[in-house]
Amino acid sequence: VSACGALSWMLLQLPALLPALLLRPTPAPSRAAPPCAAAAADWSRLVEGAPREANLAAFEELSAAGAASLWKSAKVSPRPVSLGELSRTTKIPEAALDPTATEYSLQDIQDTFVKVVVGCTVGAVAWAAGSDALGLDAGLRFTGTYLLAGVPIGILAIGSTAPGILFLPIEAFKKATADEEARRGALQRVCKHEASHLLCAYVLGLPVQEVAVSDGQPQVVVYDEELAQQPGVFVSADQISSLAVVAVSGLIAEASAYGKALGANADLKLLNEILLRCQPPIPAGKQQDTTRYAALMAWSILQKHERALEAIAAALEEGVARR
Repeated sequence: VSACGALSWMLLQLPALLPALLLRPTPAPSRAAPPCAAAAADWSRLVEGAPREANLAAFEELSAAGAASLWKSAKVSPRPVSLGELSRTTKIPEAALDPTATEYSLQDIQDTFVKVVVGCTVGAVAWAAGSDALGLDAGLRFTGTYLLAGVPIGILAIGSTAPGILFLPIEAFKKATADEEARRGALQRVCKHEASHLLCAYVLGLPVQEVAVSDGQPQVVVYDEELAQQPGVFVSADQISSLAVVAVSGLIAEASAYGKALGANADLKLLNEILLRCQPPIPAGKQQDTTRYAALMAWSILQKHERALEAIAAALEEGVARR
């Protein structure tokens, strides 16, 4: 989750959004929280882009006043989790938990490649025959035939090294020709993905630095994730589980709602970097356990606070519309 231009509207809505939607009913006042404390809670102290310590202190004050009762309400207790247990508990098929999933199936890719090979073969033969019949220059005939025949080889080479590049023209075409309904559906998917990051970070006590917009899509920036990516910075073992939950929450939110996660590659790359920076180092087997436990914990949080997730996603969508 990276930062690009600020979405000030969303942050201005935090005083209304978080108390109303992220928080449980305020408990009866105690000696530590006098009757007027919750009413006096000042959400305006949360400032976009402020130092982490400042916003963290603001959240702690709001929590102590009883105005932010869900802040840091979730506790992580890491344990080994198998892929089978994760799938059975969440009711999400194992295939849907694949972080490398794309909108296109392997069969679609194979069919397209076969069509390209056949089309280029026919095109090369037709060009050779047609250019010969027209009496074109031999060098031109050879060049045209060679280029057409080389297209499948080029596609195969790109697909073997950087397959994502092959989808760029398709994605660009789909984005340019998408109707309003398709664009809104894509935006809703992104908003739900980012809302899960915000919600999980909030209940785990990880302050959000800002909510940003890039290319018409919201992005949630978490202080601790940004800090963990700085050169020479290591991550302590007691931070790993919480950061992992926030990182995989988008994948789980998408897989739960749509049956497949399409926007999790960057999150999984971030998670891998965080795991590699852990001190003391985590063995490879335990890294898998950490990731699967994080996915299970993220699912539990999102299920428990489903209404809050939907409300945050709707607020993000409305905030983008105001840009």
